[in-house]
Amino acid sequence: MSKQIDPVIEGIGISMWRVQRKIVSQMSLHKEIGLTFPQLGLLNMIAHEKKSRVIQLAEKMEVKSSAVTVMLDRLELLGFIARVPDEQDRRAVVVTITAKGEESLKEAQYRSKLLLAEHLAILEPEELKAFAKYYEMLDKQER
Repeated sequence: MSKQIDPVIEGIGISMWRVQRKIVSQMSLHKEIGLTFPQLGLLNMIAHEKKSRVIQLAEKMEVKSSAVTVMLDRLELLGFIARVPDEQDRRAVVVTITAKGEESLKEAQYRSKLLLAEHLAILEPEELKAFAKYYEMLDKQER
C-alpha cells in the first residue's frame, strides 16, 4: 500500500512540470534551425565536454549509442558538430562542436534566459530573491 503524498507537494510537482513544459514549448530557436530539444541538449553536452566519444554521450543521456548516432548525424549535417579521429586511438572518433554550433548554442541559451526572465517577471524583487534561495536549496539539497 502506498503512502499518502502531501497535497502541497503534489501541487508543487504539477506546477513545476507545467512551467517547465511551457518554457520548453516556447523556445523557438531549436525549431527555427530544425533541431529537437534533445538534440539541442546533446549539442550543449558536446560543448561542455569539448571532445567526446559517442559511448560517453549515450551514457550521459541514458540512451543507446545508436540513438546518439542518429542525433549526431543531424547535427553534423547542419554543421554544428564535427567527427574527428581520436588522437589516442586511431580506430575511434571523437565529437567536437563547430564555431557554427557554438554560435547557435549561445543564441539558444540567451533566448532561454530571456524566456525565463519573462516568466519570472511576475515576481516582485524580494519574491524573486526568495524563490532563487529556495530553488538553490532544492538544487543543492542543503539547508
